[in-house]
Amino acid sequence: MEHLTREGRHQVRALIRRPAPWLSVPTVEVNIAEDSERLRDAFAGTNTVVHLAGTNEAVAKADPDRALADTAAAARQVGEASTAVGVRRVVYVSTVHVYGAALVAGATVSEGTVAQPTSPYAVARLAAEHLLAATAPETVVVRLTNGVGAPIAPEIDRWSLVANDLCRQAVTTGELRLRTDGSQWRDFVALDDVCRVLAATFDPSRVPTGTYNLGSGLPLTVRDLAALVQDAAEAATGKRPPLHAPQAKDGATAPYLVVSDRFAALGLRAEVPVRAAMDETVRFCFDHRKALERRETP
Repeated sequence: MEHLTREGRHQVRALIRRPAPWLSVPTVEVNIAEDSERLRDAFAGTNTVVHLAGTNEAVAKADPDRALADTAAAARQVGEASTAVGVRRVVYVSTVHVYGAALVAGATVSEGTVAQPTSPYAVARLAAEHLLAATAPETVVVRLTNGVGAPIAPEIDRWSLVANDLCRQAVTTGELRLRTDGSQWRDFVALDDVCRVLAATFDPSRVPTGTYNLGSGLPLTVRDLAALVQDAAEAATGKRPPLHAPQAKDGATAPYLVVSDRFAALGLRAEVPVRAAMDETVRFCFDHRKALERRETP
């Protein structure tokens, strides 16, 4: 939202479930899964709805029934409200985890790969894609890999994400700890690129309806990501935070590759290096160190 307002070409308002004083755009408090009338009122006069809502992966793991019910209900309500008031287009930010069983060593995952979700979180997101396709006027689905970059405020509760967690650890504890050996492959993409590409999807003459992958196309292991955080912290302080992780298993696996061919064909590609996004996030953590330390205090 901040990216869109900086551009100056869009008038933006945000739908929120609870107060978010860090947002600089007009806000409307609404439970989109339940309050259809208020949702229609909020959408009135809008050309494009960007649907970001849905139960995250941490909540889905702890409460899969809630994840399935809330995410699906929200998607249906958004689609039906958009159609009712004449919204032109809904852009839904989904996840590459809908590919599930296809995300294996050595695989190349394109928009043509069959979705095979293997977790309640991914099943819920795929269901939301289908519900929006069935109810919204026209839909662009963006299957995002792993967005990385500084949040807008320390109060945003996504510090469980591995990139954010590692940056916070480096700043608040002076060391990094992984729960696994860090050999998992991931595709990380800078949030600046995500915002830029999402803004392009608002224009039907530039981005047709359909499903698109969005990632950097440059797989890294979680241990590689941790090294970028160490580099950023060392550049800022002159001291390299140590990394603590279980011993890596013998026999490294090949990465899977997520390709974003449909966006690439439209001239939309990831351009910001992941290193730059991690540098930004570490700087953010230093700037908000006291707030982050308070979040960790029982």
